[in-house]
Amino acid sequence: MIPETRRLAFSYVRFSSAQQAKGASLERQTSAAKRWSEENGYVLDTSLNLHDRGVSAYKGDNATTGALSGFLRAIEAGQVPRGSTLLVENLDRLSRQTHRKAARLLEDILEAGVDVVTLQDEKRYTLKDLDEDPLTSIMIILTFARGHEESLTKSKRVKDGWQKNLEAVKEGKKKRTKATPNWLRFVGSLDNGHFEIIDERAQVTRELFSRFADGETVWAIAKSFRDRGIKTPRGKTFASGNIYRLVKSKAPYGILEIGRGTKNERTVFDQIDDYFPRIVDEDVQRRVKMRLDGIAQRKEGNRIINDPKRKTHGILTGVIRTSDGERCVCRKSTDGSFAYVETTTRRWLASRNVIESRFVEGWPEIVAAHGTDSGPEVNAAEAAVLAAEGMLETAVRAKSERLLIAAQADLEEAQGHLKEARRGAALGAIEVPDDISGLEPWEANQWVRTIIEQVTVIRGGPKRGPERKTMLVVTLKNGLKVYLGDAELMFM
Repeated sequence: MIPETRRLAFSYVRFSSAQQAKGASLERQTSAAKRWSEENGYVLDTSLNLHDRGVSAYKGDNATTGALSGFLRAIEAGQVPRGSTLLVENLDRLSRQTHRKAARLLEDILEAGVDVVTLQDEKRYTLKDLDEDPLTSIMIILTFARGHEESLTKSKRVKDGWQKNLEAVKEGKKKRTKATPNWLRFVGSLDNGHFEIIDERAQVTRELFSRFADGETVWAIAKSFRDRGIKTPRGKTFASGNIYRLVKSKAPYGILEIGRGTKNERTVFDQIDDYFPRIVDEDVQRRVKMRLDGIAQRKEGNRIINDPKRKTHGILTGVIRTSDGERCVCRKSTDGSFAYVETTTRRWLASRNVIESRFVEGWPEIVAAHGTDSGPEVNAAEAAVLAAEGMLETAVRAKSERLLIAAQADLEEAQGHLKEARRGAALGAIEVPDDISGLEPWEANQWVRTIIEQVTVIRGGPKRGPERKTMLVVTLKNGLKVYLGDAELMFM
């Protein structure tokens, strides 16, 4: 056991480039933390794994989605005892935001009773220093201001190159990227390339838009494509949600939408007409827009859809899948019982009790896996971000507009994947309930969706009923898997 007289130290390591990861950055920061702890009589606690690889301190991502956020939440939850010390190489490892926001972050840590030590100069920052020594506060502000200015300069160079490239694309002097919708192929270079239509794929898109414009239900369109073995542009099985997402795209009208971010976080701020070859005519475009506008207006006026207090009846709502990867929902039967059914076909999977009893019984195993270090998915995403950061640094040094825009796009995509992979890891320092059996389904579902990516249900044999063998494959957001129920189905 750790003697009570020895206090805890936590080492926070952040590096943002591939060169730093390959070089001595990680080793230097880790070794310095071990040495300081030994020399000063502290126990270096590594249970929280406070490493942020390729996570931006300039945007503050490390304090909201990275490992540092997990430390901050652990402080709030009382898991980091007062009198502990946070070790960082320099103050700008904590934040490269504006000096006001960065200083506030430091103050929050100090006010929680945790001192901060910068290992480069072995200076200790305490709440008493801030309250009684104005020079310390001034030095902190200047240090954070310098770090922010360096990041701001780098960001400005990247944005200038990105804007120049965008202007060239608008003027028709070059293409923005070789990435294309699935019904097109890119031929040539960015400076003189062109698009060619893939007729078979273009015909599927035309049919989809035309049938939606004619008022056909999205369920019927999706079922028709499934029955014919037609896949989505991403190679997945068609569902109603796929139809809605596809008809919102302007690419079939020849329009390139310009934005930043990925998927749900993407913000479109400009568009270029006649960039792609148009494959859907203006009449269909007009009717698709009218139908989408009508749907939006009905949703806005629908109290249930917009009511944030709407509660689910299934613990696994949003994460449960069949062995074939089909999404499922919890539905109430005519006899008042609940069951999970496939979203697209409404095919019955199993009663709610059969599935959820196994899940609730195995919840302690899930909690234990959640507390384990990040898995291979997170590591792979971190490596991808580091590689993209390295390419961006190369582009900045080369002062190449073409490399800048390509590197920036790759980095944004890699950071999007990393955020997805680390959503659970950021909460790893917080203790989740050991038992959810006493919670309402909607309350338990909030914890489930916080730490779990997917629950795949595997059933054995055609027999229906509680005796039928059932196994749950639980995939957590840290990449680990837990097998619950009848594990012998793994070998069948």
